[in-house]
Order: sequence, then structure tokens, then C-alpha cells
Amino acid sequence: NNFTYKGIDLGVFFTFSYGNHIWNHNRMLGETGGTLDAGRVLLESQLDRWTTPGQVTNTPKLNDANYARQENSRFFEDASFLRLRALTLGYTLPQVLTEKIKVQKVRFYLTGSNLLLFTKYTGADPESNIGTQNIQGYDYGTPPQPRTVQLGLNISL
Repeated sequence: NNFTYKGIDLGVFFTFSYGNHIWNHNRMLGETGGTLDAGRVLLESQLDRWTTPGQVTNTPKLNDANYARQENSRFFEDASFLRLRALTLGYTLPQVLTEKIKVQKVRFYLTGSNLLLFTKYTGADPESNIGTQNIQGYDYGTPPQPRTVQLGLNISL
């Protein structure tokens, strides 16, 4: 969507996905205990791990057997999202000014990409995959999409 008012323009581009799921392998590794993984940084979800009989939780206790690493549905997460993919704010100089410098148009703009993400997914990015087009819906060490900001100038002669 693009909006223009008195030389100011605003462009907004949202994307969304609903109903898709993703396997959060990073979370599975982060919730793993045991001596084999003693150097691993554990996730905050480990604060809710099972510690006493009768306790109700979705996170197993830490132990040396690495049973927490067993693949099960608790690592299969809702990856629905709404993302502000791009936001552009621009200003076009009035024609009275551009005629004085003998150009047709001068426009300054600021563009940001991937500025907002709304999701229940606990990983870094619900659009992650393992790094190949053949495997979708599997988040394993893939970095999130970068946030970028551009400052620009368009001059029409």
C-alpha cells in the first residue's frame, strides 16, 4: 500500500502465513540436558522443566540419558506470522525548488526491511529452513532474516 500527501509518501508491505508448522530443532537441542551437552547454553524454557513428582510441565527433567532430546511433537510449533516486510518513508521536493536547481525531481527516502514480526513461534524466524529448498519447515541453525535500513536519494534530470 502506498500513501501520498503533499510530497510525503509512505509505502507499507506486510506478509503473513497462517496454519503452517515448523520443526524447531534448535529448541530441541537447547532443552537437552546431560553430561554430553554440559557446555551448551540452555534455553529459558528449562526453568519450567520437571523437578519434583506430581509436577505438571511439558519440559522433561535434566538427566545424563539425554531423554529430553527424543523427537516428539512438543518441538513441532505453529509458525503462523505477520511480518512488516518493508516500510518506506519518502519526501519529494516541491517543483518550485527543483526548477531552481534544473532537475525534474528530487526525492529522499528511508526504507526498512523486516522491521516487525508477530508470531507465537519460539525460534528466531518462522520462515527458517535448513538451508535447502528440498527441506521446508525445519529450523536448524538458520539465522533469521536480517533487519536492514536504507537511506536514499532519487534525482530525475
